[in-house]
Amino acid sequence: MILLTGAKGVLGSAFCDLYGKQLHPIKGRKELNLTSQTDVENYFNKNSFSGIIHLAAVSGGMGFSGPKYQASLLRDNILMLINILDNARKFKIKKILLVLSSGMYPPNTKMPYLENDVHNGPAHESSYGYFYAKRMFEPAIKSYRQQYGMDIIGCVPNGIFGPNDNFSDFAPMLPSIIKRADHAFKYKKNLEVWGDGKPLREYTYSYDMAKAMMWCYENYTSENIINVGSNEELSIKEIVEIISKNIGLDSSQITYNRSKPSGVMRKSMDNSKFIELSGFEFTRTEDGIKKTIEWFKKQKTFREEAKL
Repeated sequence: MILLTGAKGVLGSAFCDLYGKQLHPIKGRKELNLTSQTDVENYFNKNSFSGIIHLAAVSGGMGFSGPKYQASLLRDNILMLINILDNARKFKIKKILLVLSSGMYPPNTKMPYLENDVHNGPAHESSYGYFYAKRMFEPAIKSYRQQYGMDIIGCVPNGIFGPNDNFSDFAPMLPSIIKRADHAFKYKKNLEVWGDGKPLREYTYSYDMAKAMMWCYENYTSENIINVGSNEELSIKEIVEIISKNIGLDSSQITYNRSKPSGVMRKSMDNSKFIELSGFEFTRTEDGIKKTIEWFKKQKTFREEAKL
């Protein structure tokens, strides 16, 4: 069985739907506190795994950034990483896939980002605790492989969205807009979007990302991290318009609050290495958004709790 952390999240849910019989899913901290060395060791001692896919992370959108949360983001993500790797070493687990973040790439580096650009400058300050924690995955992979001979790989996804996404008040941009657009449509209010809508983003449908990462788990063995995801680039404004169209919200109800941060202007990754190796074809972002909204509309709880 493959231990899957973060199984309750958008990507973990897709993994479970596609590969459930191969997985031992951990859905949250109540089941296993991955930041606790003792808890993780005890869990590994009681259960047997052939491999690990480590998706669990403490992250969030623009509302979960700034000085208030950066220590938590840095600490918790690094603690989980070390606890996973140390126990994988101790219990001789054969294969480990770690998930990094496209946000860790230095924003002043030439785009699209190549895998070897990861340490070529400072990370973006919007969520530096999280981004630097994810950067630490890269030297951790190499050092644990070199010292202990472990088969550890690192995948760098771009933005992920899909069914079972995070629609909380600290949700990332795309699911947050789906939730608030639905609220605006339902109550005939305006949808406020932070920034000017100009920044460009690459998003990958969660089921595609799960399939792509499982391919990596089964076929990729290098110590070098690999970019994984769709290279279709859309502006935040274009994404908002696609969401609004599928929700039924009129464009006149959309306002852009330019007093709020827009975020990184562009986060484009070069995933040519993965495409060349795998031949993978990704779902169009618009089609993935349509599928996600169809799922969202069936979720009564999310819709009733929506807030502006």
